[in-house]
Amino acid sequence: MIKNIMTGYREGTVLMKPILEVRNLTKIYEGGVLANHEVNFSVEEGEIHALVGENGAGKSTLMKMLYGMESVTSGQIFLRGEEVHFSSSRDAIDHGIGMVHQHFMLVDSLTGAENMMLGVEHLPFVVNKKSDVQITEDIARQYNFEIDATRRVRDMSVGMKQKLEILKILYRGAKIIILDEPTAVLTPQETEELFDRLIGLKKKGMTIIFISHKLKEVKQISDRITVLKSGHTEGTYRTDEVTEEDISRLMVGRVISFDYDKKELHPDKELLRVENLHYRDKFEVSKLNGVSFALKDKEILGIAGVDGNGQSELISIITAGIRCSQGNVYLKGKDVTHDSIGEIRKTGLAYIPEDRMYDGCAETMSVAENLVVSNIDSFANRLKVINTKKMREHCIQLIKEYKVKTPSEKQKIKSLSGGNIQKAIVAREFSSGSDVLILDQPTRGVDIGAISFIHSKILSMREAGKGILLISADLNELLSLSDRILVMHKGNIVAELDNRKKEVSEKELGLYMLGIKTQEGMGK
Repeated sequence: MIKNIMTGYREGTVLMKPILEVRNLTKIYEGGVLANHEVNFSVEEGEIHALVGENGAGKSTLMKMLYGMESVTSGQIFLRGEEVHFSSSRDAIDHGIGMVHQHFMLVDSLTGAENMMLGVEHLPFVVNKKSDVQITEDIARQYNFEIDATRRVRDMSVGMKQKLEILKILYRGAKIIILDEPTAVLTPQETEELFDRLIGLKKKGMTIIFISHKLKEVKQISDRITVLKSGHTEGTYRTDEVTEEDISRLMVGRVISFDYDKKELHPDKELLRVENLHYRDKFEVSKLNGVSFALKDKEILGIAGVDGNGQSELISIITAGIRCSQGNVYLKGKDVTHDSIGEIRKTGLAYIPEDRMYDGCAETMSVAENLVVSNIDSFANRLKVINTKKMREHCIQLIKEYKVKTPSEKQKIKSLSGGNIQKAIVAREFSSGSDVLILDQPTRGVDIGAISFIHSKILSMREAGKGILLISADLNELLSLSDRILVMHKGNIVAELDNRKKEVSEKELGLYMLGIKTQEGMGK
C-alpha cells in the first residue's frame, strides 16, 4: 500500500518544516462553482514538488491563489511559517514566488534583454541597452542557462523562450518557482536540458512546483507528488514510492494506457492536398518554403516540429486564417485556396484550433451555443427558424457522449475546466459530418483520462473513413496515433516517416525537429 504523507516528510529522523503551506484552502467562484475545497498542500525548501490531477481538479485555481491572481474564499496560506495574503501577482513576486505560465508572457518584438527588464521598478528612466544585455547574460551564466540576450523573442526557439521566462522570475528574486506544463511544447532533447537546469536550481536551494500531465516526466523530475481530485487533496506521496500506474489510479480511478492496437486500414481516396505553399510573415520572415503533401481517407497524418517552424502558418492557410503568397490548397478535389472558412467548412472540413479560448469557443456563450455555433443552420427550417427543442436534445446527447462535465448545457463555457472546454470543442467538430479533421494540439493541457477519451474518438473517426491531420507537440501522442509523420523545420518538411509499424522513436523525431537530421532530398 502506498504511503500518503499530508504534512511533510521525514528526512532521516528530522521532520522538515515546509517553506510554503496551504491549510483548508477553499475557492468558490461567482455562481457557486466550487473549484477548491479545503485543500491542504505543503512544499519543502529545495525540493521539486509535482502537482497532478484531472482537468477540473483545481490545480490552476490553487496556483492562481498562491500567485495572487485569484482571491481566497477561506483558508490560509503560510510562507516560512507566517500567514500571507496576496492581492496581486506583484505581492507574490515581492514574497519570492514566481510563476512561468503554459503560454509564455513575452513580447515577441523585443529582445531577450528587453523582456528581462520589463516591469522592473528600480530601473532608471533612461534605458541602457548594453547594461541590460550584460545583466541578462550574467544571470544566465549564474544559473547555467544559455540565452542570446540580443535576439528578438520571435526568433528564439521555444526552449530558449522558456529559459528566458525562468530567468525573468529569478532576476525578480523568486525562491519558489511554479511551472505550469513546462514541457508541453519541448522536444525530448529540450526537455532533458530543462530538467538538468531545474536540478541545478534545486541544488542552489530553489523550490519548484511542477504541474504536468506527463506522468513519466513527473516520476523523472520530482521528489514528491501531490494529487488533487475534484477540488480537494487526494494525498501527497514520495515519488520513489509510487508508480505511474499508482498516480494514474489516484487521479482517474484506473490505469491509463496509450498503447493502441489500431486496425489496419487501406486508404484509397485523397481528401486534402497542399502544393508548394510559401508564406512570409509581417516582418518578411519566411515561414513556409514550398510545403507539399497529401492526406487520404482512413489515415492519421501527424505533423511534428518545434513550435515556430511553420506548423501554425500551415494550418492557418489550410483553414483560411491567412493567405499564402504562393501555392494551392485542395479539399476533396476542389481548390479552396481563396475560400472563406465558412465555405471550406461546407466543403467538408472540421477544425480544432490550438488555442481553445481564442479560436475554439465563444467564452461568454453557453455550452449549448458553443456546441452548435458552426452548424446552426442544420437546426433551422426553410424559414430560418431554429428548432430549439431539437438543438437542445442534440447538445444534451453530445454532452453525455463526450463526457463534458457541466451543471447544465446553459452554463457559460468559460466556467468549465480547460479539459471539459476541449471535450466540448471536440464534440462539436467530430459531430459535424466533415470528411477532413484538422486537429491542432487536440489534447494540450488535458489530463490523462481526457487524453485517452479524445484519442479513442480520433481513432473512431479514422475507422469511419475520415482523413485526420494531427499537429501535436506531444511526441508520444503522434507516435501512438499517426500512420505517417511529417517533420517540419524552418518552414520545410525535412522528413516523412512511416509509423504504421510503430518503429519511429521519440529520439529520432527530436533529431529531425531540431534540424540535426534531414532525410535525403527533403528540406531543400
